[in-house]
Amino acid sequence: MKRNKKWKVVLLIAVACFIALQFIRPRITNPPVTGEPDVPPEVSAVLRKACYDCHSNETHLAWFDQVSPAIWLVAGHITDGRQVVNFSTWDSLSKDQQKGKLFESLNQVMFKTMPLPQYTALHPTARLTGEDITVLKNYLATQLLPVKPDSSKTAAANRQYDAWDPAAPVARIQPVANGIGYMPDYKNWEAISSTQRLDNGTMRVITGNDIAVKAIREHTTNPWPDGTIFAKIAWDEQADSTGNITPGEFKQVEFMIKDSHKYATTKGWGWARWKGTDLKPYGKNAMFTMECVNCHQPMRNNDFVFTTPTQHTTASLPDTPFLKLNEWKAITSGIQKGQQTMSTLYGNERAVASSRKGAGGYPADALLTLVTWKQREDDHWFGAVIPGIVASVEQVQFQPGNAVPLYKKYTGNKLIPDKTSEEEAKSRIAYIIRQRASVMP
Repeated sequence: MKRNKKWKVVLLIAVACFIALQFIRPRITNPPVTGEPDVPPEVSAVLRKACYDCHSNETHLAWFDQVSPAIWLVAGHITDGRQVVNFSTWDSLSKDQQKGKLFESLNQVMFKTMPLPQYTALHPTARLTGEDITVLKNYLATQLLPVKPDSSKTAAANRQYDAWDPAAPVARIQPVANGIGYMPDYKNWEAISSTQRLDNGTMRVITGNDIAVKAIREHTTNPWPDGTIFAKIAWDEQADSTGNITPGEFKQVEFMIKDSHKYATTKGWGWARWKGTDLKPYGKNAMFTMECVNCHQPMRNNDFVFTTPTQHTTASLPDTPFLKLNEWKAITSGIQKGQQTMSTLYGNERAVASSRKGAGGYPADALLTLVTWKQREDDHWFGAVIPGIVASVEQVQFQPGNAVPLYKKYTGNKLIPDKTSEEEAKSRIAYIIRQRASVMP
Protein backbone atom coordinates (compact mmCIF):
# COMPACT_ATOMS: atom_id res chain seq x y z
CA MET A 1 0.00 0.00 0.00
CA LYS A 2 2.81 2.40 0.88
CA ARG A 3 4.52 1.67 -2.45
CA ASN A 4 1.30 2.37 -4.39
CA LYS A 5 0.82 5.61 -2.46
CA LYS A 6 4.40 6.62 -3.28
CA TRP A 7 3.84 6.07 -7.00
CA LYS A 8 0.61 8.06 -6.87
CA VAL A 9 2.49 10.98 -5.35
CA VAL A 10 5.19 10.74 -8.02
CA LEU A 11 2.52 10.60 -10.74
CA LEU A 12 0.68 13.61 -9.30
CA ILE A 13 3.93 15.59 -9.14
CA ALA A 14 4.75 14.64 -12.76
CA VAL A 15 1.26 15.68 -13.92
CA ALA A 16 1.53 18.94 -12.01
CA CYS A 17 4.93 19.66 -13.60
CA PHE A 18 3.57 18.86 -17.04
CA ILE A 19 0.61 21.20 -16.53
CA ALA A 20 2.89 23.93 -15.16
CA LEU A 21 5.19 23.48 -18.14
CA GLN A 22 2.33 24.40 -20.48
CA PHE A 23 2.39 27.93 -19.04
CA ILE A 24 6.15 28.28 -19.65
CA ARG A 25 6.43 28.29 -23.39
CA PRO A 26 8.04 30.29 -26.20
CA ARG A 27 5.87 32.68 -28.16
CA ILE A 28 5.62 31.91 -31.88
CA THR A 29 4.35 34.80 -33.95
CA ASN A 30 3.55 35.18 -37.64
CA PRO A 31 4.74 38.64 -38.71
CA PRO A 32 3.23 40.21 -41.85
CA VAL A 33 4.06 38.74 -45.25
CA THR A 34 5.93 41.38 -47.26
CA GLY A 35 6.76 39.40 -50.38
CA GLU A 36 6.67 35.84 -51.72
CA PRO A 37 8.50 34.00 -54.51
CA ASP A 38 7.23 34.86 -57.98
CA VAL A 39 7.08 31.27 -59.20
CA PRO A 40 4.51 29.12 -61.02
CA PRO A 41 1.59 27.86 -58.86
CA GLU A 42 2.81 24.26 -58.92
CA VAL A 43 6.23 25.35 -57.60
CA SER A 44 4.63 27.49 -54.90
CA ALA A 45 2.49 24.51 -53.86
CA VAL A 46 5.60 22.35 -53.33
CA LEU A 47 7.33 25.06 -51.29
CA ARG A 48 4.25 25.58 -49.14
CA LYS A 49 3.87 21.87 -48.57
CA ALA A 50 7.43 21.19 -47.48
CA CYS A 51 8.97 24.48 -46.37
CA TYR A 52 6.52 27.10 -45.15
CA ASP A 53 5.92 25.82 -41.61
CA CYS A 54 9.54 26.62 -40.68
CA HIS A 55 10.63 28.96 -43.48
CA SER A 56 7.83 31.53 -43.64
CA ASN A 57 5.63 33.77 -41.51
CA GLU A 58 2.69 31.48 -42.26
CA THR A 59 3.44 28.75 -39.76
CA HIS A 60 0.65 26.29 -39.03
CA LEU A 61 1.13 24.16 -35.92
CA ALA A 62 -0.48 20.80 -35.27
CA TRP A 63 -1.97 20.33 -31.83
CA PHE A 64 0.95 18.15 -30.72
CA ASP A 65 3.41 20.84 -31.85
CA GLN A 66 1.91 23.18 -29.25
CA VAL A 67 2.45 20.92 -26.27
CA SER A 68 5.48 21.57 -24.07
CA PRO A 69 8.25 20.50 -24.29
CA ALA A 70 7.66 19.89 -28.05
CA ILE A 71 6.83 23.57 -28.56
CA TRP A 72 10.38 24.51 -27.54
CA LEU A 73 11.86 22.28 -30.24
CA VAL A 74 9.38 23.57 -32.81
CA ALA A 75 10.10 27.19 -31.90
CA GLY A 76 13.82 26.61 -32.33
CA HIS A 77 13.31 25.09 -35.77
CA ILE A 78 11.13 28.02 -36.84
CA THR A 79 13.61 30.63 -35.58
CA ASP A 80 16.53 28.90 -37.30
CA GLY A 81 14.53 28.24 -40.45
CA ARG A 82 13.43 31.84 -40.88
CA GLN A 83 17.02 33.01 -40.46
CA VAL A 84 18.23 30.70 -43.25
CA VAL A 85 15.43 31.59 -45.67
CA ASN A 86 12.05 33.21 -45.14
CA PHE A 87 9.70 32.90 -48.09
CA SER A 88 7.45 35.56 -46.54
CA THR A 89 10.12 38.27 -46.72
CA TRP A 90 11.31 37.30 -50.20
CA ASP A 91 11.42 40.95 -51.28
CA SER A 92 14.26 41.60 -48.83
CA LEU A 93 16.59 39.54 -51.05
CA SER A 94 18.15 40.62 -54.32
CA LYS A 95 17.17 38.76 -57.49
CA ASP A 96 20.47 36.85 -57.42
CA GLN A 97 19.97 35.93 -53.76
CA GLN A 98 16.42 34.74 -54.45
CA LYS A 99 17.62 32.53 -57.27
CA GLY A 100 20.48 31.21 -55.14
CA LYS A 101 18.14 30.32 -52.28
CA LEU A 102 15.87 28.36 -54.60
CA PHE A 103 18.77 26.32 -55.98
CA GLU A 104 20.09 25.76 -52.47
CA SER A 105 16.63 24.60 -51.37
CA LEU A 106 16.41 22.12 -54.24
CA ASN A 107 19.82 20.67 -53.44
CA GLN A 108 18.86 20.35 -49.77
CA VAL A 109 15.75 18.44 -50.84
CA MET A 110 17.62 16.18 -53.28
CA PHE A 111 20.03 15.07 -50.56
CA LYS A 112 17.18 14.64 -48.06
CA THR A 113 18.61 17.26 -45.73
CA MET A 114 15.32 19.12 -45.89
CA PRO A 115 12.59 18.82 -44.77
CA LEU A 116 14.10 17.55 -41.52
CA PRO A 117 13.48 13.79 -41.14
CA GLN A 118 12.27 14.27 -37.57
CA TYR A 119 9.74 16.79 -38.87
CA THR A 120 8.36 14.61 -41.66
CA ALA A 121 8.11 11.67 -39.26
CA LEU A 122 5.37 13.56 -37.41
CA HIS A 123 4.16 15.60 -40.40
CA PRO A 124 3.99 13.08 -43.27
CA THR A 125 2.15 15.53 -45.54
CA ALA A 126 5.40 17.56 -45.76
CA ARG A 127 7.25 14.70 -47.43
CA LEU A 128 8.21 15.43 -51.02
CA THR A 129 7.50 12.88 -53.73
CA GLY A 130 9.57 12.26 -56.82
CA GLU A 131 6.98 14.25 -58.76
CA ASP A 132 7.40 17.19 -56.38
CA ILE A 133 11.16 17.20 -56.90
CA THR A 134 10.68 17.01 -60.66
CA VAL A 135 8.46 20.11 -60.48
CA LEU A 136 11.26 22.02 -58.74
CA LYS A 137 13.91 20.72 -61.15
CA ASN A 138 11.89 21.56 -64.24
CA TYR A 139 11.30 25.11 -63.04
CA LEU A 140 14.90 25.77 -62.00
CA ALA A 141 16.15 24.30 -65.27
CA THR A 142 14.45 27.27 -66.93
CA GLN A 143 16.59 29.57 -64.79
CA LEU A 144 19.85 28.17 -66.22
CA LEU A 145 20.23 30.98 -68.72
CA PRO A 146 22.92 30.70 -71.43
CA VAL A 147 25.90 33.04 -71.28
CA LYS A 148 25.84 35.54 -74.13
CA PRO A 149 28.47 37.99 -75.36
CA ASP A 150 28.22 41.22 -73.38
CA SER A 151 30.53 44.08 -74.32
CA SER A 152 30.01 45.84 -70.99
CA LYS A 153 31.08 42.74 -69.05
CA THR A 154 34.10 42.31 -71.30
CA ALA A 155 35.09 45.95 -70.81
CA ALA A 156 34.74 45.65 -67.03
CA ALA A 157 36.88 42.48 -67.01
CA ASN A 158 39.52 44.21 -69.14
CA ARG A 159 39.65 47.19 -66.77
CA GLN A 160 40.04 44.89 -63.81
CA TYR A 161 42.81 42.94 -65.53
CA ASP A 162 44.69 46.11 -66.54
CA ALA A 163 44.57 47.34 -62.93
CA TRP A 164 45.79 44.02 -61.52
CA ASP A 165 49.42 43.97 -60.40
CA PRO A 166 50.32 40.48 -59.13
CA ALA A 167 53.78 41.70 -58.10
CA ALA A 168 52.46 44.48 -55.86
CA PRO A 169 52.90 43.95 -52.10
CA VAL A 170 49.78 42.50 -50.52
CA ALA A 171 47.93 45.23 -48.68
CA ARG A 172 46.65 44.66 -45.19
CA ILE A 173 43.40 42.78 -45.71
CA GLN A 174 40.82 42.87 -42.96
CA PRO A 175 40.00 39.44 -41.52
CA VAL A 176 36.45 38.13 -41.64
CA ALA A 177 34.23 38.47 -38.59
CA ASN A 178 35.16 35.06 -37.17
CA GLY A 179 38.84 36.06 -37.06
CA ILE A 180 40.15 34.12 -40.06
CA GLY A 181 42.76 36.08 -41.98
CA TYR A 182 43.28 36.34 -45.71
CA MET A 183 45.68 33.81 -47.28
CA PRO A 184 47.22 35.40 -50.41
CA ASP A 185 49.23 32.31 -51.37
CA TYR A 186 46.06 30.43 -52.38
CA LYS A 187 46.78 31.26 -56.02
CA ASN A 188 50.02 29.25 -55.85
CA TRP A 189 48.43 26.12 -54.39
CA GLU A 190 47.77 23.12 -56.59
CA ALA A 191 44.54 23.30 -58.59
CA ILE A 192 42.40 20.29 -57.72
CA SER A 193 39.19 20.92 -59.66
CA SER A 194 37.00 23.44 -61.46
CA THR A 195 33.29 24.11 -61.79
CA GLN A 196 30.89 25.97 -64.01
CA ARG A 197 27.87 27.17 -62.07
CA LEU A 198 25.06 27.54 -64.58
CA ASP A 199 22.72 28.72 -61.84
CA ASN A 200 24.65 31.90 -61.06
CA GLY A 201 26.84 32.45 -64.12
CA THR A 202 30.23 31.90 -62.52
CA MET A 203 33.35 29.86 -63.26
CA ARG A 204 35.37 28.49 -60.36
CA VAL A 205 38.75 26.93 -59.77
CA ILE A 206 39.43 25.14 -56.50
CA THR A 207 42.97 25.00 -55.13
CA GLY A 208 44.28 23.08 -52.13
CA ASN A 209 47.25 23.42 -49.81
CA ASP A 210 49.91 20.71 -49.47
CA ILE A 211 47.93 18.83 -46.81
CA ALA A 212 44.87 18.71 -49.06
CA VAL A 213 46.92 17.50 -52.03
CA LYS A 214 48.63 14.81 -49.94
CA ALA A 215 45.23 13.59 -48.72
CA ILE A 216 43.99 13.34 -52.31
CA ARG A 217 47.00 11.27 -53.37
CA GLU A 218 46.66 8.98 -50.35
CA HIS A 219 42.85 8.71 -50.68
CA THR A 220 42.28 9.95 -47.12
CA THR A 221 39.63 12.54 -47.89
CA ASN A 222 36.63 11.47 -45.83
CA PRO A 223 37.23 12.92 -43.37
CA TRP A 224 39.84 15.35 -44.60
CA PRO A 225 42.83 15.66 -42.24
CA ASP A 226 43.18 18.64 -39.94
CA GLY A 227 45.22 21.36 -41.63
CA THR A 228 43.48 20.91 -45.00
CA ILE A 229 42.67 24.22 -46.66
CA PHE A 230 40.69 24.79 -49.85
CA ALA A 231 40.36 28.03 -51.78
CA LYS A 232 37.47 28.40 -54.21
CA ILE A 233 38.08 31.25 -56.66
CA ALA A 234 35.10 32.57 -58.61
CA TRP A 235 34.79 34.80 -61.66
CA ASP A 236 31.80 36.04 -63.60
CA GLU A 237 31.54 34.27 -66.94
CA GLN A 238 32.11 36.06 -70.22
CA ALA A 239 31.39 34.64 -73.67
CA ASP A 240 32.91 35.41 -77.04
CA SER A 241 31.14 35.43 -80.41
CA THR A 242 31.67 31.67 -80.83
CA GLY A 243 30.03 30.87 -77.50
CA ASN A 244 33.27 29.90 -75.75
CA ILE A 245 33.36 31.06 -72.14
CA THR A 246 36.28 32.40 -70.13
CA PRO A 247 36.66 33.99 -66.69
CA GLY A 248 35.58 37.61 -66.59
CA GLU A 249 35.65 39.84 -63.54
CA PHE A 250 37.03 38.33 -60.34
CA LYS A 251 34.08 37.86 -58.00
CA GLN A 252 35.35 36.34 -54.76
CA VAL A 253 37.60 33.84 -53.06
CA GLU A 254 36.41 31.69 -50.18
CA PHE A 255 38.27 29.32 -47.89
CA MET A 256 37.49 26.13 -45.98
CA ILE A 257 39.96 25.33 -43.19
CA LYS A 258 39.78 21.94 -41.47
CA ASP A 259 40.36 21.90 -37.72
CA SER A 260 38.02 19.45 -36.05
CA HIS A 261 38.67 20.91 -32.59
CA LYS A 262 38.95 24.66 -33.22
CA TYR A 263 35.92 24.70 -35.51
CA ALA A 264 33.88 21.97 -33.82
CA THR A 265 30.78 24.20 -33.66
CA THR A 266 30.83 24.70 -37.46
CA LYS A 267 31.19 21.05 -38.48
CA GLY A 268 34.97 21.00 -38.10
CA TRP A 269 35.59 23.66 -40.73
CA GLY A 270 36.50 27.33 -40.58
CA TRP A 271 34.78 29.39 -43.25
CA ALA A 272 35.86 32.69 -44.81
CA ARG A 273 35.11 34.76 -47.91
CA TRP A 274 36.43 37.96 -49.48
CA LYS A 275 34.61 39.69 -52.34
CA GLY A 276 35.91 41.88 -55.17
CA THR A 277 39.46 42.91 -55.97
CA ASP A 278 39.37 45.17 -52.90
CA LEU A 279 38.87 41.94 -50.93
CA LYS A 280 36.05 43.08 -48.73
CA PRO A 281 35.43 40.51 -45.96
CA TYR A 282 32.02 38.87 -46.14
CA GLY A 283 29.67 38.71 -43.18
CA LYS A 284 28.34 41.29 -40.73
CA ASN A 285 29.22 39.11 -37.74
CA ALA A 286 30.66 35.69 -36.95
CA MET A 287 27.25 34.07 -37.46
CA PHE A 288 27.72 34.35 -41.24
CA THR A 289 29.41 30.94 -41.01
CA MET A 290 26.00 29.34 -40.47
CA GLU A 291 25.15 30.27 -44.08
CA CYS A 292 28.14 28.19 -45.17
CA VAL A 293 27.29 25.28 -42.88
CA ASN A 294 23.66 25.21 -44.02
CA CYS A 295 24.64 25.33 -47.69
CA HIS A 296 27.14 22.47 -47.25
CA GLN A 297 24.76 20.38 -45.13
CA PRO A 298 23.85 18.07 -48.06
CA MET A 299 27.50 16.96 -48.09
CA ARG A 300 27.49 15.92 -44.44
CA ASN A 301 28.42 12.37 -45.46
CA ASN A 302 31.32 13.73 -47.53
CA ASP A 303 32.83 15.78 -44.68
CA PHE A 304 30.84 18.79 -45.93
CA VAL A 305 32.96 19.13 -49.09
CA PHE A 306 31.31 19.56 -52.50
CA THR A 307 34.50 19.32 -54.58
CA THR A 308 35.42 16.09 -56.35
CA PRO A 309 39.17 16.27 -57.14
CA THR A 310 40.05 15.79 -60.80
CA GLN A 311 42.28 12.92 -61.83
CA HIS A 312 45.78 14.24 -62.32
CA THR A 313 47.31 12.95 -65.51
CA THR A 314 51.06 13.15 -65.10
CA ALA A 315 51.30 9.46 -64.26
CA SER A 316 49.89 8.75 -67.72
CA LEU A 317 52.62 10.70 -69.50
CA PRO A 318 55.75 8.55 -69.13
CA ASP A 319 57.79 10.48 -71.70
CA THR A 320 56.95 13.89 -70.21
CA PRO A 321 58.90 14.28 -66.99
CA PHE A 322 58.79 18.07 -66.94
CA LEU A 323 55.57 18.74 -65.06
CA LYS A 324 55.77 17.58 -61.46
CA LEU A 325 52.69 17.05 -59.34
CA ASN A 326 53.35 20.14 -57.25
CA GLU A 327 53.36 22.28 -60.38
CA TRP A 328 49.67 21.96 -61.27
CA LYS A 329 49.13 25.67 -60.68
CA ALA A 330 46.18 27.22 -62.47
CA ILE A 331 46.59 30.07 -64.92
CA THR A 332 43.07 30.21 -66.33
CA SER A 333 40.15 28.02 -67.39
CA GLY A 334 37.58 27.87 -70.15
CA ILE A 335 34.37 26.31 -71.43
CA GLN A 336 34.13 25.12 -75.03
CA LYS A 337 30.37 25.16 -75.46
CA GLY A 338 30.26 23.59 -78.93
CA GLN A 339 32.37 20.61 -77.85
CA GLN A 340 30.73 20.37 -74.41
CA THR A 341 34.16 20.43 -72.83
CA MET A 342 35.89 22.44 -70.14
CA SER A 343 39.58 23.07 -69.71
CA THR A 344 42.17 24.43 -67.31
CA LEU A 345 45.53 25.86 -68.29
CA TYR A 346 48.23 24.94 -65.80
CA GLY A 347 51.85 25.96 -65.61
CA ASN A 348 55.04 25.39 -63.72
CA GLU A 349 56.33 28.24 -61.55
CA ARG A 350 58.15 30.04 -64.37
CA ALA A 351 55.12 29.82 -66.64
CA VAL A 352 52.68 30.98 -63.96
CA ALA A 353 54.86 33.94 -62.93
CA SER A 354 55.26 35.03 -66.54
CA SER A 355 51.58 34.66 -67.40
CA ARG A 356 50.52 36.80 -64.44
CA LYS A 357 52.93 39.57 -65.41
CA GLY A 358 51.25 39.70 -68.79
CA ALA A 359 54.57 40.31 -70.53
CA GLY A 360 53.42 38.63 -73.73
CA GLY A 361 56.03 35.89 -73.81
CA TYR A 362 57.33 32.94 -71.84
CA PRO A 363 60.93 32.32 -70.71
CA ALA A 364 62.99 29.19 -71.28
CA ASP A 365 62.00 26.24 -69.09
CA ALA A 366 58.41 27.48 -68.86
CA LEU A 367 55.89 24.70 -69.35
CA LEU A 368 52.20 25.10 -70.09
CA THR A 369 49.74 22.23 -69.85
CA LEU A 370 46.18 22.53 -71.11
CA VAL A 371 43.92 19.74 -69.84
CA THR A 372 40.51 19.39 -71.49
CA TRP A 373 37.70 17.28 -70.07
CA LYS A 374 34.28 16.29 -71.25
CA GLN A 375 31.76 18.12 -69.09
CA ARG A 376 29.44 16.23 -66.80
CA GLU A 377 26.71 17.25 -64.43
CA ASP A 378 27.82 17.76 -60.86
CA ASP A 379 26.37 15.00 -58.69
CA HIS A 380 26.63 17.33 -55.71
CA TRP A 381 24.87 20.43 -57.04
CA PHE A 382 21.95 20.76 -59.44
CA GLY A 383 22.86 23.55 -61.84
CA ALA A 384 26.61 22.93 -62.01
CA VAL A 385 28.92 21.03 -64.35
CA ILE A 386 32.37 19.67 -63.53
CA PRO A 387 35.19 17.85 -65.36
CA GLY A 388 34.38 14.33 -66.52
CA ILE A 389 36.72 12.09 -68.48
CA VAL A 390 39.91 13.62 -69.86
CA ALA A 391 39.58 14.43 -73.58
CA SER A 392 43.12 15.64 -74.18
CA VAL A 393 46.31 16.93 -72.61
CA GLU A 394 48.38 19.45 -74.54
CA GLN A 395 51.81 20.67 -73.48
CA VAL A 396 53.89 23.59 -74.68
CA GLN A 397 57.49 23.55 -73.48
CA PHE A 398 59.86 26.47 -73.96
CA GLN A 399 63.47 25.36 -74.34
CA PRO A 400 66.71 27.37 -74.20
CA GLY A 401 68.02 28.20 -77.66
CA ASN A 402 64.85 27.10 -79.48
CA ALA A 403 62.73 29.83 -81.02
CA VAL A 404 59.80 27.48 -81.51
CA PRO A 405 58.46 25.79 -78.37
CA LEU A 406 57.93 22.04 -78.27
CA TYR A 407 54.29 20.90 -78.59
CA LYS A 408 52.86 17.54 -77.56
CA LYS A 409 49.30 16.31 -77.43
CA TYR A 410 47.87 13.22 -75.76
CA THR A 411 44.39 11.81 -76.34
CA GLY A 412 42.28 8.74 -75.68
CA ASN A 413 41.58 6.81 -72.51
CA LYS A 414 45.27 6.01 -72.04
CA LEU A 415 46.44 9.46 -73.19
CA ILE A 416 48.70 8.18 -75.91
CA PRO A 417 50.75 10.68 -77.98
CA ASP A 418 48.67 12.15 -80.79
CA LYS A 419 50.09 12.70 -84.25
CA THR A 420 49.72 16.40 -84.97
CA SER A 421 50.61 18.19 -88.19
CA GLU A 422 53.10 21.03 -88.05
CA GLU A 423 50.38 23.49 -89.05
CA GLU A 424 48.00 22.30 -86.34
CA ALA A 425 50.79 22.37 -83.75
CA LYS A 426 51.54 26.01 -84.60
CA SER A 427 47.86 26.87 -84.31
CA ARG A 428 47.50 25.17 -80.94
CA ILE A 429 50.72 26.72 -79.58
CA ALA A 430 49.42 30.17 -80.56
CA TYR A 431 46.05 29.44 -78.96
CA ILE A 432 47.55 28.24 -75.67
CA ILE A 433 50.11 31.05 -75.42
CA ARG A 434 47.53 33.80 -75.88
CA GLN A 435 45.38 32.61 -72.97
CA ARG A 436 45.23 35.42 -70.44
CA ALA A 437 45.79 34.71 -66.79
CA SER A 438 42.67 35.01 -64.66
CA VAL A 439 42.76 37.76 -62.04
CA MET A 440 43.63 36.35 -58.61
CA PRO A 441 44.23 39.15 -56.07
